[in-house]
Amino acid sequence: MSKRKRPVKKSGFITSIKEYFEKNRSLTKFIGLYVFYILVFTIIYIVIKDDLQFTRDITATSLGIILNVLGIENYYTGSFVYLENMSLRVIDECTGIYEILVYASCVLAYSTTISKKLIGLAFGIPAILGINMVRLVSLSVVGVWNPDLFDYIHYYFWQVTLLIIIAIVVIVWIEQVVKK
Repeated sequence: MSKRKRPVKKSGFITSIKEYFEKNRSLTKFIGLYVFYILVFTIIYIVIKDDLQFTRDITATSLGIILNVLGIENYYTGSFVYLENMSLRVIDECTGIYEILVYASCVLAYSTTISKKLIGLAFGIPAILGINMVRLVSLSVVGVWNPDLFDYIHYYFWQVTLLIIIAIVVIVWIEQVVKK
């Protein structure tokens, strides 16, 4: 009588990850499409980056107008906003373009109909731009009233908060549009 040997199953971190993604094809598809869209949008951004000065100018002008409405004296020209004790230069990172690219990639990669994706873009992009303007106004207020906190609020608080807000906007879109 001969004994049959069972095949030895290879185990390890890479094998476990591979098995996980094979079992979760929809997640794998989402991640693959997300990476694809991020790459495409990044390439497009790199190609047209020099032509995006108008977004910096519009952002600075909008910020200056809102600050004036709020009674915060400022002067704005081009992509600069001058406040009483500081000046702000609006760069691409201030316009919300990166947040929009991340959000749009999530929406486009998500498995749903084209019409629901278009609704997601039409709803989410203005929402993210509005939240970004709240960020810029709050940074301006902090810069005027408590300049020592400016770097912390700018580099830590708002960076993390924007990521959370993007996730919330995606979840709201999924719950209110995709699942209905």
